[in-house]
Amino acid sequence: MKNKLLFGILVGSIMQFNAQTSDFNSAYKQVTTELTSWDPIRGEWLSKSILAMAKQEAVPERNFPEDLTPFELVNKLPDAKRSSILKITQDNAPVSNQREWNAIARIVNRPDCKPVSGRSYGDPHLSSFDGATYSFQTVGEFVLAKSDGDFEIQTRQQAVSEDFSLNTAAAMNVGGDRVGIYPNEKPDNFSQSALRVNGQPVVLQRNVYFLPKGGTVEYSSNVYTVTWPTGEVARIQTSNGAARNFLNITVQVFPCQSSNFYGLMGNANGSANDDFDVRGNGARPQYMAFSSFGNPQMQQATNQMEKEYLAFLARDYARQFRITENTSLFDYTPGSSTISYTDESYPRVHRTVADLSPMQQTNARNRCQEMGLQGAELNACIFDNAYLNIAPAPRPVIKNPTQTGDLGRIDRPVINNNQGKFEERETGRVPIDSPRPQPQSIGKDTKPSRGEVDRLPADNNRTNPVQNGRNERPIDKPQTSFPAPSRGDVSKPISVPKPAGSNEVKPPSINRSLPPPISSPGRIIKG
Repeated sequence: MKNKLLFGILVGSIMQFNAQTSDFNSAYKQVTTELTSWDPIRGEWLSKSILAMAKQEAVPERNFPEDLTPFELVNKLPDAKRSSILKITQDNAPVSNQREWNAIARIVNRPDCKPVSGRSYGDPHLSSFDGATYSFQTVGEFVLAKSDGDFEIQTRQQAVSEDFSLNTAAAMNVGGDRVGIYPNEKPDNFSQSALRVNGQPVVLQRNVYFLPKGGTVEYSSNVYTVTWPTGEVARIQTSNGAARNFLNITVQVFPCQSSNFYGLMGNANGSANDDFDVRGNGARPQYMAFSSFGNPQMQQATNQMEKEYLAFLARDYARQFRITENTSLFDYTPGSSTISYTDESYPRVHRTVADLSPMQQTNARNRCQEMGLQGAELNACIFDNAYLNIAPAPRPVIKNPTQTGDLGRIDRPVINNNQGKFEERETGRVPIDSPRPQPQSIGKDTKPSRGEVDRLPADNNRTNPVQNGRNERPIDKPQTSFPAPSRGDVSKPISVPKPAGSNEVKPPSINRSLPPPISSPGRIIKG
């Protein structure tokens, strides 16, 4: 009797699930109708992409000439169309598949939210989403910014002396795809590119690369612009100074919806006063961002207070944002992990602007003012110029996703993918009108919790030739502590076996597969 009861409950649950799925699919056809009536080709792609994003799957290949993300295309919708789609989601969310409908509503509603930005630059100085500024002379790998969705940016800070560090690498969860930028030590034996997508090196031969889950990576003049399918943007500039390449990182997010932001860039709640609170202990020294110029006695007083505050940031504040082996989004050389890049005793000495001589301050100040810097950014520039001779870094302008120009009419699909969007003929560029099969979902469809990573089989110790740079075969990433390798030792392929007797359960995560290096468009790099 008990077995029959359990069987009946199971059958009932399956029938209810199938009914809800059928209701959702039927209702979502209304969204498709709204979008295709706006633009038959772009609208159909946008409909499929929004649904794929809601289900955390790969978007289809673009069949139009513009290099737009789903969010950027949503920005092109007339207000009346967006309103109609939002009404459809609101009417159906209480009935079935509430999670999917809510995800769709967030995507369509986001253009009404004004974005805010923060940045980490120089050696390094940070400006939070709410406008608070501070120096962060610390060594390790940290959560720079993260929200509840598939959005996270992690940074690696390495020492260049006993008292200064720089951003030397960045790793991101971009809508479910893992993107890394390594201008110095490469995590594998491929040195021709700093960019890694889901573990594979990518050489950009055209300036935009399409990510499987709908985001894009654009490269121009030493700047990587990573755009999330939901609209967030990270602008990552590679610069040279202080004996190594380093990164200046600017991040733009949308604070209007409940995203629960977390990280070194703060919570984006509109208040700078709580950006540096420590969880479980809100006590902190009086905030002094940078020392002032002028009265030497006043400089000395603020200098002592500032060093006390810098010590707090490097110790208590930094600790809550350090990543772990299980939350890391980075790739590592064999035998290394995030522990290899961690030094909680750093810095050995805290430096401030007030430690500089009046002549050093004046010379650096003049150079920075010539670049138009002022306020807290001026003091940060003085610090960077005087100590490390780093060039001034004015706040960059993040591209506006709504300013992509008018969309012209297209009468037939135009293949636009990483293998090349046009075929060349003597008469000029001619659209290719034979659509290719849609790409399959890469990685798991399960939404990752904070930075969780796949446990991957240990026997895949080499790259695997695949068509179009896709590989469904994951390999293991080390999850335990090993002795740190010597810096620059990247000559060996990744092959780290899982420790014997490990009973760890594989958590849900974004993709960590490692296909062979590819060159966009379509060229497979050997080696």
